[in-house]
Amino acid sequence: MFVGTYCPADSQGIFVYTFDSQTGQAHLLDAISGIENPSYLTLSPDHRFLYAVSETHGPEGGHVFAYRWDARQAKLHLLNQQPSGGKDPCHLTTDHTGKWLLVANYTSGSIAVLPIRPDGSLGAPVQIIQHQGHGPNPKRQEGPHVHFVNITPDNRFVLVSDLGLDKVFIYRFDARTGRLTPAPQPYVQVDPGAGPRHQAFSPDHRFLYLIQEMGWKITVFQYHEGQLKAIQTVSTVEPDFHGLNTAADIHLSPDGRFLYASNRGELNDIVIFAVYSSTGELKKIGQVASGGKTPRNFVISPDGRWLLVGHQDSDQIVLFRRNTENGMLTRAGVWYRPRAVCLKILDE
Repeated sequence: MFVGTYCPADSQGIFVYTFDSQTGQAHLLDAISGIENPSYLTLSPDHRFLYAVSETHGPEGGHVFAYRWDARQAKLHLLNQQPSGGKDPCHLTTDHTGKWLLVANYTSGSIAVLPIRPDGSLGAPVQIIQHQGHGPNPKRQEGPHVHFVNITPDNRFVLVSDLGLDKVFIYRFDARTGRLTPAPQPYVQVDPGAGPRHQAFSPDHRFLYLIQEMGWKITVFQYHEGQLKAIQTVSTVEPDFHGLNTAADIHLSPDGRFLYASNRGELNDIVIFAVYSSTGELKKIGQVASGGKTPRNFVISPDGRWLLVGHQDSDQIVLFRRNTENGMLTRAGVWYRPRAVCLKILDE
C-alpha cells in the first residue's frame, strides 16, 4: 500500500506498507523524502512505476515525480521529475498503454499530457490545455479548477472534472500522440456551484458516478463511447443538514454492488449506497463516522474486505472491515500517519 501526504520536501512524504488482507494488519516498509506535497499517487498499468504530484504553486508551478517500484526489495527509486504544466497538480493518471501521464492542475485550471519513456521516466509535457471561465461561487469558482482526469476504459476518451466551471469536459484521446481534442459532446454541465470532483466507472463501464464537492451530490451518468447522459442525482447528506461540508472521494466496491462517498467538515463520514445493476441508480443505505477529521481520500482493498480512510487533518488512517454481502462498514483499527491524503493498494 502506498500513502501520499501533505508535507515539506525535507520530510518523509510517500510511505510504503505491506497490507495483509487476511488480518487487516499493515507494516511500514519504506518512506520517501525529497518531494513536497505528494498529495496524489498513481501506478503504471504494469505496476512497475509509481507517479506522484508535487502539489505546489510557486513561480514554476507544480511538478510530477516518477519512481521505479522494486517489488523484490519493496522500495521506490526516484527516476526523474518534470513540470506539471500548471499550479497545484492534484490528480494524475496513466493511459491504459502506460505511455502517457495525464495531470490535473487545480489552481491553473489546466490539463497536461506527459510522455512516459520506456524506462518509466517522464518527458516534458507535449500538450497543455487551459480551461477558461468561472462559476457562480466567487471564493471557490473565480476561475477554472481542474480536479480529476479520467481515462475511459477503452482508452479513447478523457473525462475531466472542472470544479471551477461546473463541467465535466470530454476529450478524444489519441494514444499514438497523446493529444487531446474536444469530443463531439464536449462537456456536460452540472448544477451551478456544485463543483465536480472525483469520478468512478461501474465495473461494466455502462455508468459513471460523479461526486460534487460543494453541492454534496452524486450524479449518475449513462456512458457510451464518449457520451454522457445524466439519469439520477442523489445527496451525500440528509435533507435537514445545513452545516459546513465538502464532499470528497467516491469508490465502488469491486463487484459494483455498493458505492461509497466521503464528506468532510462537520460530518466527517462515509456514506454508503446500494447500486441497482440494471439501471445504475443509487439508494442510500447507511453512513458511518470516518473516525477522524477531513476524510479526503479512501481506498477499498482489491478483495473488497476492507475500506481504509486517510484523514488530512487528524493524521490518521482508519481501517474498516467491509461486509461484502450488505456493504456495511465496521471500524477495525487505526494507525497514525501525518496528513495522509492518498491511498493506493497494489495487489501482487
